[in-house]
Amino acid sequence: MSNIATTKRTRNSASFADVIVFVFSFALFVFGLYLFGAGFFGAPGTEFWLFWAGLLASCLAFIVPMVYHWIVDRKG
Repeated sequence: MSNIATTKRTRNSASFADVIVFVFSFALFVFGLYLFGAGFFGAPGTEFWLFWAGLLASCLAFIVPMVYHWIVDRKG
């Protein structure tokens, strides 16, 4: 039986790179929402491309942190 009171816990703190990836992903998500919304009110002939560009950009915003942590975890 282990003594829980004496076990050391690692601190969960974000590195500077984690913060940069979060800010980039959030900005990409907001930009994707902007493009998605612009797809409904865009110039004729561009609605399709704006709609899908916004949808893909927002999806990519969720994939970027996963890929980043996958790369960082492989190094460590």
